[in-house]
Amino acid sequence: MTKRVLVAGLMCAILVSAANAGPGQGIRSGPWVISPYADVSGTYDSNINKTGANQTDDFFLDSTLGLRAGYTTSLLNLSGLGFVSSRNYADNTDKDFGAGGELVRIIYGTRDQIMVEADQTFRRVEDIDRYASEAAVGGVSPDSVLDVSSRSRRDVNQAGISAGKDLTDKLELDAGYRFDNINYDAASLFDLRNHVGQLETAYKLTDKAAGFATVKAAVQENVTLSSDANYYAARLGMKSKGTDKVTFKGSAGFQQFELQDGDTKSALSYDVTTAWAASTKVVLQAGGRNGSALSSMYANNGAEYQSVWLAGKYQFNPSISTTMSGAYRVDDYINQVTDNGQAKDRKDNGFAGRFRADYQAPAKFLKLYTEASYEDMSSNIDAQDYNDTRVMLGAILSY
Repeated sequence: MTKRVLVAGLMCAILVSAANAGPGQGIRSGPWVISPYADVSGTYDSNINKTGANQTDDFFLDSTLGLRAGYTTSLLNLSGLGFVSSRNYADNTDKDFGAGGELVRIIYGTRDQIMVEADQTFRRVEDIDRYASEAAVGGVSPDSVLDVSSRSRRDVNQAGISAGKDLTDKLELDAGYRFDNINYDAASLFDLRNHVGQLETAYKLTDKAAGFATVKAAVQENVTLSSDANYYAARLGMKSKGTDKVTFKGSAGFQQFELQDGDTKSALSYDVTTAWAASTKVVLQAGGRNGSALSSMYANNGAEYQSVWLAGKYQFNPSISTTMSGAYRVDDYINQVTDNGQAKDRKDNGFAGRFRADYQAPAKFLKLYTEASYEDMSSNIDAQDYNDTRVMLGAILSY
């Protein structure tokens, strides 16, 4: 009870201090903008342990304090984020945890000369990583850190660099590199380390379309093993140019994954994203991609994954917006795994859906939101199936 009183007091203090702060436009000084914020939410979770049987439900409180900063000139764009957060359960207090991290991004130059982007992030997270979408570093898609099976406590270290240049009025060239290091707190999970490089060139075919080619190579490490796994992919595709209503980028080709023991798996490689601004109020998005990555659960094993998603946003008015999204993912493990003493070909199927509504209050420093989500995981491995429903209500307070 004492812990709940302290947390409630903290929430009240944050609300009062924010209510007496500025209008939500940030602290501005020349090219600098600094924005402190607080995000407080309460959630009902139907299955806090992600189990198929003997499910336990509970309420929990998430509290986050953070600081965003930006510096912008004609050639330089610098942005940063730092945050600390805590989760407190109403009944299952042994599951309480804290998290935190930082992200830094620097973009310099123009594509007429050369544009360089450098990114770095460290995050200690547990459960859903809320800042993962902001931490796409080095211009390279995060194949190496997708692991649908784990919500364990982990330290995520990432860094990357990319460069892009318009060689002519029709020809573009982009190159990127990223490093990922994922350290799990649980002794049953294997730490992963990855190096990924990507090269992409595009040629403008018409005023609204360009063709492009992408090649990618990765070295993936399970830090407990002496040998590495290797991943290669090459794709050809098309992307839209010169239109605000529809954006499209899609490619297909070939991928190969070589495990540490020498086993090789080859397959089709694809990556497709599209967005349609149907009106000033409605935006629809969709995508699909696949790849191969080492598993954090099994030594010398990896999974081929395929993921498709659909999302939409409706802006009722300047104050109220809603978003809906759904994603389906399949993880097909390359080598057999042992389940109850038997060797099996493991395959996991996961679905997640989310609905969210945001309300921007007349006081610019205050935003209210509510969110409902559903997740369902099925597997042919015993004790891996579960479903989970969450309903959340929260507020974001920013200076």
